[in-house]
Amino acid sequence: MKRYSILYIFLSVFAVAHSQQPAGREDARTYGQKQKEAIAQYRQARQRELAHYRDSINAEYARYLAETWKSFDMLRQERSFRPMPKQPVYQPDTPQPEPERLPVSGERELPAPIPAEDVPSVPPSLPDVPEPALKTVFLGTQITLNRVLPSVKLPSGLSEKSVAACWLALSKADHKAWTGEILRIKAELKLNDWGMYLLINKLFEVCFPESYRNGQVIFSVFMLNQMGYRAKIGKSENELIPLVAFRQEVVNCSYLAYGGDTSVKYSALHPQRKALSSVRICPVEYVGATNSLNLEVAASPRLVMDAKTRTLTAGDKSFVLKYNRNIVDFYADYPCVNFTVHATAAPDEALLESIEAQIAPHIAGESQEEAVNRLLHLVQDAFDYMTDNEQFGYEKWFFAEETVALPYSDCEDRAILFAQLVRRLLNMPVVLVHYPGQHLATAVKFDNPHTVGDYVSVDGAKYLICDPTCGNANLGMSMPSMRNVAVEVFKLK
Repeated sequence: MKRYSILYIFLSVFAVAHSQQPAGREDARTYGQKQKEAIAQYRQARQRELAHYRDSINAEYARYLAETWKSFDMLRQERSFRPMPKQPVYQPDTPQPEPERLPVSGERELPAPIPAEDVPSVPPSLPDVPEPALKTVFLGTQITLNRVLPSVKLPSGLSEKSVAACWLALSKADHKAWTGEILRIKAELKLNDWGMYLLINKLFEVCFPESYRNGQVIFSVFMLNQMGYRAKIGKSENELIPLVAFRQEVVNCSYLAYGGDTSVKYSALHPQRKALSSVRICPVEYVGATNSLNLEVAASPRLVMDAKTRTLTAGDKSFVLKYNRNIVDFYADYPCVNFTVHATAAPDEALLESIEAQIAPHIAGESQEEAVNRLLHLVQDAFDYMTDNEQFGYEKWFFAEETVALPYSDCEDRAILFAQLVRRLLNMPVVLVHYPGQHLATAVKFDNPHTVGDYVSVDGAKYLICDPTCGNANLGMSMPSMRNVAVEVFKLK
């Protein structure tokens, strides 16, 4: 009924404007102005209607939050690699077996582009009311937040009633302004959805500096829900944990498959990546939250340059690569997402420019085979090997910037970096070759069909194994202990 009342207002105002078309004393300018005013009145009425609707949803959801939550079992999909005591190295006198085709147990396509969802890409229009602006630093980059001063004090506590009271308090604040600022800065800094999530947490720190981590969890879920994203508040023992739905496969973290639809998984973003056996949640879904966060990196974030360099040495050659430390910090807590996201992520401009300036001349004029071997030996020789568990205490997969910046790396980090180098410098097709539970390497398609070596067949084409972890291995040389393992191929497009 409200929708019809708003439409009636618009039509009535428009009819008045239309009845006063240019005639006599009124000119075309006056007529046009009245049309604009009629449209503006309609928009304002529509915004008031939507705001009232959103307020009613939040009030209703707060009532559900105040009720007893239910306990659900958590699941976990592990994807890790067998630790190697040290980086394997081919000895020069190692006999080379005849090249063979590796068995392939399955192929994974890079997911098709996801159609745009009904998520606002620009901030909603806000009245031009001068209010204090706050400046803060986000990932080394100064940002200005307008209209975000908190007008409420958040209740504390872990009980259902305390969480509900906090939700209701947030719903009465000017969260529309918060949403506008998040979307504005997301666009300015070219952040993906993960960057938006980090920005939401930063906004909480600015608005509620005296608050607590459990309050931050409620705030982040509240804001994601207001923006149409699936997220839930989970309770485990004496802490609240954000449960967030992602579009891509996320592994090595506990997740909840809820609502009878196992294709929608809520991943637990535990700060210590703790494995959870169960979690308590409000079983009611937030109305309108139907989208999932997209972890693809179509563009590198536009963060202030904190320039660092690293010298890579391979044989008698040295290369000085430049990278932005703020980009490395952006990736620090990234979920363990499908390998293809890492291997196809847009590199930071500073790193890409230094790769092209430093490494491209090293392979200029070489054949595909010679160039690939040079890149392969560079990645094999320039980095010190250490497993993720030794370095972090948990499984973590690097983006290219992290492999260049951090002191140690292991097999999947090098495979991802090597794939990026071959794709960016040589424009050659690459796939990731996954030895389940043991190892990650790559395979490259060459123009010359007579190039020999161990290979996998992908869509009828031969891709030669290139292992960036096995020292001294040339193209076509599999790690000896892996030659008979059935592999899984991850396609990159």
